[in-house]
Amino acid sequence: MPGKDPGFDAEEHLARLKPGALLLSRDLSDPNFNETVLLVCGHGPEGSYGLVLNRPSHMPMSEVFDQPPAWVGSEGMRDVLTRKQRVFIGGPVQPEALQILQVTAAPVPGSHAVYPQVYLGGYWNDLKDVLDTDPNAMRLFLGYSGWGPEQLLEEIRLGAWEVWEVDVKKLLLAPEEPWLGGIARIKGFLSTL
Repeated sequence: MPGKDPGFDAEEHLARLKPGALLLSRDLSDPNFNETVLLVCGHGPEGSYGLVLNRPSHMPMSEVFDQPPAWVGSEGMRDVLTRKQRVFIGGPVQPEALQILQVTAAPVPGSHAVYPQVYLGGYWNDLKDVLDTDPNAMRLFLGYSGWGPEQLLEEIRLGAWEVWEVDVKKLLLAPEEPWLGGIARIKGFLSTL
């Protein structure tokens, strides 16, 4: 964990912590979170839940599934699996679990709002419906990041995370290139939102 930084006001950052806020790592030695930006998807007395936004998987979409569904062989569906949509590593918890983040005015049933018009999860009929969705308005993640009660609060107090408020919808619809630089480049990009 970073040491005490006299220029870092932990209480100011804690006041911004809520679903839809971003966490920017500050010199963490944990390789799961070094140079990362996380979207807080849930936060409350029971703990916190989020997704790393800037950790793309090197695995093509076609390799995400051990056993591709039967419809993959149908005309046009192989293209859906091989399209250029990235799959991101959402965090170290349950790395085999697919998380779906969607920017939409018409969310699927069972999803919950993370930010206005940004939804997580939901009841999808099947994987085909997920993959048929506009790839520019959806992000797929394997795994997630989680903290127990008070754990994230303590990490922020210790200076491990900065908490930022930005327009998450605009952020997710923006090109991905600014995410692929270091944290200084990402901060510059976030300050434009």
